[in-house]
Amino acid sequence: MSADSFCLMEYYIYILYSETSDIYYVGYSDDFKRTFEQHNHADKLTFTSKHRPWILKAVYSCGTKQSDAMKIEKFIQNQKTENSLKN
Repeated sequence: MSADSFCLMEYYIYILYSETSDIYYVGYSDDFKRTFEQHNHADKLTFTSKHRPWILKAVYSCGTKQSDAMKIEKFIQNQKTENSLKN
């Protein structure tokens, strides 16, 4: 394998908003466009399927480590929870 064929996967944090439910959803993915489409169109009954349609509000690159993306996702989710408890 040549150095040119070695490719690191990039991870992203994405933030979705549901106007119908007035809620935000935070997730991470290595393909945020595909994941966004799945949240809006997948046949499976999930948390996000109950709050469609979703609007993509923000996307942030998190680098090539999945563990970093998971930590950032959890941090944002915890901030969101703390803020809703304060209100």
